[in-house]
Amino acid sequence: MCRSGAKVVTIDVREAKNLIQTDHIYLDVRTVEEFAKGHVDAAKIINIPYMLDTPKGRVKNPDFLKEISSVCNKEDHLVV
Repeated sequence: MCRSGAKVVTIDVREAKNLIQTDHIYLDVRTVEEFAKGHVDAAKIINIPYMLDTPKGRVKNPDFLKEISSVCNKEDHLVV
């Protein structure tokens, strides 16, 4: 779910596959370059990198939560 304090549940690969083929949103947190090289086939998929490649190396995306909040609703369910 797209809200602070939402319950996090660990699921196996089969369950994740079933969820992303239905109404769940697959959130791919890899870099844009990694995402471009290949990603899962999902009905709803978004790429918001948690880490960014910079000339000084990888750094946390300072806008990560704001970017997620701008593309999903509180009612959405995410598979990360």
